[in-house]
Amino acid sequence: EKNIIQQNSIPQFLEPLSYHEMDAGGPVLSEPSIDLLYNLLVGGHTTASISTLQSTHIHSLALVNNLAAPLLLPSSLSPLFLQTCLPNRYLQSKLTTLAEDIIMDDAALIEEGQLDIKCGGMTEAEILDACWMRGLPVGRFATRSESKVDSEGGENVQTMRRILTNHLQMMQYAQRSVGNDAIMHSRSELVRDKALQLLILHLPAIRHQLMMQQKHS
Repeated sequence: EKNIIQQNSIPQFLEPLSYHEMDAGGPVLSEPSIDLLYNLLVGGHTTASISTLQSTHIHSLALVNNLAAPLLLPSSLSPLFLQTCLPNRYLQSKLTTLAEDIIMDDAALIEEGQLDIKCGGMTEAEILDACWMRGLPVGRFATRSESKVDSEGGENVQTMRRILTNHLQMMQYAQRSVGNDAIMHSRSELVRDKALQLLILHLPAIRHQLMMQQKHS
């Protein structure tokens, strides 16, 4: 059974979105909803790409996707540092590399059957790293100072395993959106898809925003 996103406070073009369930990352969007988002990014004759985004958009994506985290700056200083100290070309390059890495890793995990076994074949450290790279919630391990997960964190690990499984399900939908024979596409073909790169980078923020709006509706 699908749930429909409430329409009182979201952009009109997102009103048709529906989801199967809600996890800590937000709504787990249905295949038609993922296809809608992908096709919005494809647009008309010219597909948008990371290189065509405006400066403010680049900075926002960089923050959402943890590009400032390795700098170990206070969260209040990260936006200013990105805006004044790092050129757009550098941030565009880092975002493109991140999107390509996620697409490649998603394709590999799906091919390995991790989606079918709900990521049960991945170690706790692998689950943590995968969620961090994708901008997914990592609970009390958000600092990522250690990759060790003790017994007290078992519930958190299971939550992250579920979140990652749901992410892979949506990415399988996205792969199908690339083309009718998307399942047969090589990883290199998926990586080069500009709309898929944008979807990968925007989806965590879109889901989080939808979840917040659902809670306050």
